[in-house]
Amino acid sequence: MSAKLEESVPVNKQGIKKTRFKKSLETRNFYLFILPFFLLFLLFNAIPIISSLFLGFTVWDGFSAPTFIGLENYIQLFKDQIFLKSIYNTLFIWFFSTILTLGLAFFLAFSINEYMRKAKSFYQMVFLFPLLVAPALTSIIVGILFSSNSGLINAFLSLFADDPVTINWLDSTFWIKPIIVLMIVWRWTGWHMIIFLAGLQTIPKDLYEAARIDGAKGFQIIRSITLPLMAPIILVSLVTATTGGIQLFDEPFVLTNGTGGTLQSGMTMGMYLYNTAFKDFNFGLASAISYVLFGLILIVTLINSKFLNKKE
Repeated sequence: MSAKLEESVPVNKQGIKKTRFKKSLETRNFYLFILPFFLLFLLFNAIPIISSLFLGFTVWDGFSAPTFIGLENYIQLFKDQIFLKSIYNTLFIWFFSTILTLGLAFFLAFSINEYMRKAKSFYQMVFLFPLLVAPALTSIIVGILFSSNSGLINAFLSLFADDPVTINWLDSTFWIKPIIVLMIVWRWTGWHMIIFLAGLQTIPKDLYEAARIDGAKGFQIIRSITLPLMAPIILVSLVTATTGGIQLFDEPFVLTNGTGGTLQSGMTMGMYLYNTAFKDFNFGLASAISYVLFGLILIVTLINSKFLNKKE
């Protein structure tokens, strides 16, 4: 009976072969389309990453053959007072710039979302304007503003003093870091505000209305509804701010003319890496610095992620 059934059902073997051939052709085309990406990633990302890991255990000036020295580069780094100071400067600038930038960005995004019924796009455009200005140009402008002799900041303060104010802002071991923080806050607040504003607009209004009916007010609503629902968005901003802040280079480099300021008070890890590689031509030590930089970013990001997951 089963043999008769099989004979009665026509098997289109040619159709099956065509279907298989079509699927294999689609699969082959798929891999051909994504192949350029993986080739470029291998050439410009994977190979340099693996090479720099190896170079971190060598002495290499870029011309002669690398000499393997084990962990000596890493030991030397953590004995170098300038490098340790660059870590402190970097973490100081990152910490305060991140708190001020994200705090101000969240405040602006919440205010625009709640109270600005019209012209939201205008405010977004205005606060994004600093991103159009190159970091080097920003540093030059800030350097002029905070100049000790003819700076506008000193000129403004002189209006309220009996004698002309001549504060050496850029040569100060204290003020150089707050000035860099100010530059970062000015540049990146608008970017994070846009991210927060997009997140706030996804929160249903019904939740706020229900909370108000239950008697919640002001900060209670923000703490109980807004912040928990915004935790993933805040984490994205934190990771972005951490990655950019710990790799900070442009602003302090131009502001201090590449020297790091008085007693290297404005020296960041990015600047230290640049000086080691392209001024001292010690590419082995520079590779070790890059992996310390990577480790620092990873640790801070994991701490931020764990903290926000608990809050959520």
